[in-house]
Amino acid sequence: MTEQKVVVITGASRGIGRNAALFFAENGYAVIATGRSKEKLEALERELQQNSSDSKAWVMDVTKPSEISQVIEQVRTAFGRIDVWINNAGAFMAIGPTWEVKVEDWLNDVKTNLFGTFHCVQSIVPIMLEQKFGRIINLVGGGTIDTFKYGNGYGTSKTAIARFTENLDAELEGSPVKAFALDPGLNDTDMTRYQRETEVGQTYLSGIENLFEQNIDVAPYQAPQWAFHLASGELDEFSGRVVSVYDDADELKKQLDDDNSSADLLKLRLKK
Repeated sequence: MTEQKVVVITGASRGIGRNAALFFAENGYAVIATGRSKEKLEALERELQQNSSDSKAWVMDVTKPSEISQVIEQVRTAFGRIDVWINNAGAFMAIGPTWEVKVEDWLNDVKTNLFGTFHCVQSIVPIMLEQKFGRIINLVGGGTIDTFKYGNGYGTSKTAIARFTENLDAELEGSPVKAFALDPGLNDTDMTRYQRETEVGQTYLSGIENLFEQNIDVAPYQAPQWAFHLASGELDEFSGRVVSVYDDADELKKQLDDDNSSADLLKLRLKK
């Protein structure tokens, strides 16, 4: 078994996933970047190998369990281990009033975001339990803790991932495997450009452009840095919780230490 740590990143052919792949490679990991675009993955692999010669970029669709299983077996054969799995692959095509969006777009958003995360988790958890170590990082996003008007499919699926992560981490309690939910903040990616530049996005999500004008968006490596720290084990007290790139990790640690009611901190709860 290699001593080099290994991370698998879904949806890595572009955006946050691509930035995360490059960041982990630059910081000593063997990176397995996965996605659906063979052309983009081939270009990414060349970049990855400049910093991490063992890194690979392989085609994998998170909605197809057989492809996930195949990649896992390839990684285990090549490296003998999978230390970190980042569920980043996402879709956001259903923009507009819920009763007007295309059914196939809404279902695809949920299928990719939520079902894709489920398929990956169901495949990787037994491996991590068997090897007695592992960190799973599930990306959430807009609509997780607030209303996301005209982005119902995306917001609903991302909210579900937050609860899914909390439930999963509770099931893993006492094991050497931890699960985290990470809000990557507002990023300048193909997904947000679609929201800002298309007619439907400009019609229903015009406020997103205003956020960019206010410089609310984060630096390209801010989300990867957070993922890197979660993967390291130094922030294990945040497992099962929703952490954001806008959070201050040290301040959150103090709250966990000082607040007697911190059991619900950074978790989805219904106020009564």
